[in-house]
Amino acid sequence: MKRVMGRAGKADKAGKVDGEGERASKTDRANKAGRTGSVDEIERTDRANFRVSRKGFSLAGNVIYNMRSARNWDRRLFWYQLLLVFPDVGAAFLGVLLPAQLVRALEQKWEISALVICLLLFALGIWAMEMLREWMQEYMYRNSLSFHLYYEKKCFGKAMRLDYDSLEEPETRKLMGNTWNVVRNEFVIRDSVMNAPRLMSGLLGTVLYGIMTGRKSILLIFFVILNMAGNFLVLSFVRKKYKKYHKSLNSYTSKTAYISRQSMERSAGKEIRIYRMMGWLLEKYEENLKGMDSIYGRIHNWYFFRGAAEALLSFLMEGAAYAYLIFLLARGEMKASDFVLYMGLIRGFGGYFGQLIKTCVSLNTMGTSVGYIREFLSLPDTAWKREGIGAEKLEEMKKSGVKVELRNVSYTYPGQPAPALSGINITIRPGEKLALIGLNGAGKTTLVKLLCGFYRPAEGEIRINDIPSTEFSREEYYSLVSVLFQDSAMLPVSLDENLTGQQVEEIDRQRLRRALEMAGFLEKYESLPKKGDTVLVREANRCAADFSGGERQKLLFARALYRKAPLLILDEPTAALDPIAENALYLKYGEAAEGRTSVYISHRLSSTRFCDRILLLSRGEILEEGTHEELMKKGGRYAELYEIQSRYYREEAERKKRSEAMEDSFESGKGTEGVFYE
Repeated sequence: MKRVMGRAGKADKAGKVDGEGERASKTDRANKAGRTGSVDEIERTDRANFRVSRKGFSLAGNVIYNMRSARNWDRRLFWYQLLLVFPDVGAAFLGVLLPAQLVRALEQKWEISALVICLLLFALGIWAMEMLREWMQEYMYRNSLSFHLYYEKKCFGKAMRLDYDSLEEPETRKLMGNTWNVVRNEFVIRDSVMNAPRLMSGLLGTVLYGIMTGRKSILLIFFVILNMAGNFLVLSFVRKKYKKYHKSLNSYTSKTAYISRQSMERSAGKEIRIYRMMGWLLEKYEENLKGMDSIYGRIHNWYFFRGAAEALLSFLMEGAAYAYLIFLLARGEMKASDFVLYMGLIRGFGGYFGQLIKTCVSLNTMGTSVGYIREFLSLPDTAWKREGIGAEKLEEMKKSGVKVELRNVSYTYPGQPAPALSGINITIRPGEKLALIGLNGAGKTTLVKLLCGFYRPAEGEIRINDIPSTEFSREEYYSLVSVLFQDSAMLPVSLDENLTGQQVEEIDRQRLRRALEMAGFLEKYESLPKKGDTVLVREANRCAADFSGGERQKLLFARALYRKAPLLILDEPTAALDPIAENALYLKYGEAAEGRTSVYISHRLSSTRFCDRILLLSRGEILEEGTHEELMKKGGRYAELYEIQSRYYREEAERKKRSEAMEDSFESGKGTEGVFYE
């Protein structure tokens, strides 16, 4: 464990050095090219260019990058990649020389003692080389299995540093998927380490054996190269067939993976059992397995063809080489010892040349895998400025409150023909409570993401206290915003850490208690046996606590309040609350949001009456704006929707009275969202 943590530290250090070097190199490139502007402006331009045209990485560059990464992770692992070639080739070469030297000694009629000493020295050399090779290979195999942790940590950090809009881009999502498939497969990374010494051994062995064989006759080299060329052509042909079948294999594997995943999901498990889908799913699974088996059978047949073709070529070419050696021996142009030596050299040359070719072919897979990692790590981190407005201005802004302005803001999602928002002009005064409502697809979620800084307007600008949002650094802007998201996630850490995002010793206990009280979660918090030390997320912690939808909503509200940011955004904060809890939240909302600029998003129009102003969005534009009373007097779309919901609530109250009279159970509030969306 210490070794792994130590190496993780090395990875962090390497990442920092890489980041500083990348920033410096950008400045140098800008100066050389005569580009003007700050480094941040240059980075934004580079990021836009990167999305349009992404440079590929060469195979040689990927091999070198992988070896450098191995050095950052474990220096011995790096040096063993370079040095393994010597005991590997040395042991084999001594094995070729030994029988030839034995025959030569017999030809020269050596003394028995000298012959025994010679054999012992050869045997000792071979044993030492093989022991060294086995020891180095064992170390490389053992430590290369954890090498993927280096890449996993770097890629994890990269994903955390990327801007949110970059994470949502389809190209980035696809690249991330490919990258994570690589870094989480320790065998792919292990093979990438073991391929480097195989490549160098194949190269050194081919050169060494080729020179020694060629000294006798170029014809011998020709036979071996012809053999290897034939093998390479056969291998290339079979690999093309494999790729062809592999494309059709992907369809089956993706379907079986999806069915397997859904069979273990709790949410899907309910539908599968209620609607009796088990037999149908098993039938579909079996169909896909048969399709996969058929394709694997065809691939196996082609590889069988490859093996048979290689065996035939080797028999013909090596047979021709051996026949030529026998011819030279019969004519007296070669001694028996030389005959034995060249027999070994020819076989060794063929073996190393074949190893070199096969390793080069297999390097394509490794190169592709490392290429995904390099491409992902090369993505620009952020389009935000690094310097920002400064700590002094930021603190003053947090104390005095914030005014938020959207000036002619428009936003269109990549690949979509119509804008999600168009020409939005809003000014939210410091301390104002703004309600944002609208039908599905109105643009509420997009507007929230723009306010949070996750997206940047395609047109127009967002200003905070008259300062363009682009003048802030990412960390500065995020520190101004506190959000209760509709689809928030819990982390597998303690409840206190989820509530505060801080280490336990850094938590402001008084502020936390106040946030819990305002959110209505304090009673539940105090009832937990371990209180704030309670762990969450059962998928990661077997003893984790589980909360109801309403309790979870209150927990998330407390988290948003604890942050104490001057801009508070609440996205459907009462969606999972019962009417009593919802009313309690309304009563405390004014006190909780005091001094903050807040944006409140809800489907229930009755919950927006306590806000200072209401905006009704429709198809990416502001349809109506005003207080509740003003909009009701106007008699427009808001008044129409409010009347529909009010009628439903009146009918619900009547149903409740009838249920109480009949002593039946009654579920309140069910279906109100559907009324809003009819």
